[in-house]
Amino acid sequence: MDVLATTYTLDYTTMGNIFLLVLILTILSPAAEAAERQPANLLQLYDLALATNPVTEGRKYSIVQAEAQYDQARSKLLPQASATGNLSWNELTQDNSNPSPGQARDFTSQYQGLRGVVQARQALFDLASYRTYEGAEFTVKQAEQDLDNARMSLATDLVDRYLEFLQAHDEASYLQGELDLTEGDMQRIRRMYERTMAKVTDVYEVEAYYQTLKTRELEIHNAKAVALEKVREVVGVPVADLARLTKEELPPVSGESDQWVADAITRHPAILALHHAMDAAAKTISSQWANHLPQLFLQMSGIYAKNGGFDNRQLDPYTVGTLGLQLSVPLYSGGSTKAAEREAVARFEMMKYKHMEKQREIERETRTAYLSAQTGYSRIASTAREVGARVKARDGQQRGYELGASTIIALLEAKKNLLKSRSAYARARYDYIRSLVALRVWGGTLTRTDMVEINSWLAQS
Repeated sequence: MDVLATTYTLDYTTMGNIFLLVLILTILSPAAEAAERQPANLLQLYDLALATNPVTEGRKYSIVQAEAQYDQARSKLLPQASATGNLSWNELTQDNSNPSPGQARDFTSQYQGLRGVVQARQALFDLASYRTYEGAEFTVKQAEQDLDNARMSLATDLVDRYLEFLQAHDEASYLQGELDLTEGDMQRIRRMYERTMAKVTDVYEVEAYYQTLKTRELEIHNAKAVALEKVREVVGVPVADLARLTKEELPPVSGESDQWVADAITRHPAILALHHAMDAAAKTISSQWANHLPQLFLQMSGIYAKNGGFDNRQLDPYTVGTLGLQLSVPLYSGGSTKAAEREAVARFEMMKYKHMEKQREIERETRTAYLSAQTGYSRIASTAREVGARVKARDGQQRGYELGASTIIALLEAKKNLLKSRSAYARARYDYIRSLVALRVWGGTLTRTDMVEINSWLAQS
């Protein structure tokens, strides 16, 4: 059975390594093929991050550690068996105080001794060890919830960095379009100036605006590179490009604020982890208190000896079987047992107040995320209408300048406002997605299914 289990583990590990290798090869390729490679999507990066991120990998070993502690605690309640064998070479010299005539005063003999002991011990009443065993089970559950919490935090971090790149990319696209238009306007105004149809100050204003856009372009390109580097930190491999957001109509916020909060305080992994920590601390209190109680053990032993008796004296071979009870009653330990009990109580109180603190934090953050998502959804429509209005204002100023009814400063201001409104619209969409993710994280409901849904909003290769 052990062989089969080992084989299964090796096969499972091999499959996991193959899956991880496929993910990495999907994202990575030689630099010469970078232009032809499809942009990485959110789901690919999320799966890769789950498999390679140091935070989640460390949490997995926290579970392994907790399970090992659980097995150690359980072992104290199971039979303990040992076998000891002794082989000795002995020389016995015995003084003969009344030797017979012709007999030596000392008698010396050499012989081989053999002794074997098999012992077994079973706890019949050991409440302290039993409570420790129960507490270790809660510690395992706590570690599992900590892993779930780390996975949700990882998803939040990845989505935020992913959207940071998309936001910078959109702003770069808007900026490039404005640069192309401004370059054309600059050439046209220069020709108008040569024909004395425009002022030299108009030329200077347009050139200054164009240079401002070029400076902003440098900043945006840097922001894109930094965002990709942040994504690389999460997933562990370089990423050249990311799939764009293509969904126009994002879904509204579902449910009510109170329902989200009620679900959060009962389902959030951080709350559940602290709840299990409190249970484990309570069991530790019981375990320390139980150290005041007697312990009862069943003991069994079998002894075989040949010339292996007291002081390895020469004796005929014999076998002894023993069955007995051992009662251990604690009397005085210098106060260490009581001090350990006080320590356990203090640890429980600390966990209790951490639980209260985390619950209040989750309630606040869940309500905040819900309100932000509600506002963000309305903000998308508002900024979209603003973009439409800014386009009309820009076109009006453009026409007014051509007719001499408006100044170049008013026209450039309208163009700046349009560029800002487009960036605000893109930012509103990405902030809304962030709020949706934050709401599900603080509500304790973010799963891979949610990541699949968000990934469906992106351009699919």
